[in-house]
Amino acid sequence: MNKDLPIIIKKVFANPDPIIWQGIWLSTLESLLKDPKMLKVWEKLISVFKAKHGQGSSLHLNQYMKWELKAFVAQIVKLKVANENHDTFIKNLDGYFRRKGINLDNTLIYEIYRVADEI
Repeated sequence: MNKDLPIIIKKVFANPDPIIWQGIWLSTLESLLKDPKMLKVWEKLISVFKAKHGQGSSLHLNQYMKWELKAFVAQIVKLKVANENHDTFIKNLDGYFRRKGINLDNTLIYEIYRVADEI
């Protein structure tokens, strides 16, 4: 885990449940957490999720963040397992963010792909 990760990321993923986080799930999570270029992605996601929470979630902020961050990693795993090519991965990840009402810069989406593709 990258020592420079935001505290909420460290807390959410500090002790991943070994029943869920194994195989490709664990390797994907570890790659996303250790790559220094993912710091910008994590910071942006935290910012966006905090803003979306403020728009009216019934969950406490920490629970909401935990839910959304894990859903993000699950989406990356899903796309990785589907073994999509570059364009399809990018298109599907962009679609995921749009369905959630998140406008993420393409450079960040490409960075996520780059990290996921190395797994």
